[in-house]
Amino acid sequence: MDDYTTPLPSDTVLIAYATVHLESGETFELLPFEDANDVKSRVCDLIEDWARSGYLVAGNLYYPWHRVRRVEVTKVLEVPRIDAERLRHTDGREETARQQRSFWRTKHARVRESREQHEKAM
Repeated sequence: MDDYTTPLPSDTVLIAYATVHLESGETFELLPFEDANDVKSRVCDLIEDWARSGYLVAGNLYYPWHRVRRVEVTKVLEVPRIDAERLRHTDGREETARQQRSFWRTKHARVRESREQHEKAM
């Protein structure tokens, strides 16, 4: 292992802030993206998932492709890890993320029947 290929542990975290612009002119902020080394990949992962599903999910709302004009990264910060944790706690991100996770939580996942099975049962 040499100094060029071995990533060094980082004491900082990259935080990217992104704004969604809708066709209607409305805008809203996504939860910030965090990564120690490559926050751009986190944002790109969201865009790829959005392209694959056809919907941007923000909280408990779905926005289809045709309603979103663009997703804009408005700033990227590099902050010490301890400051990133403090920011997450004080700016309400932890609570917002917890609420979003609880919205999508289920006790027992329902098995979806195919349309044909549903029609046969009727």
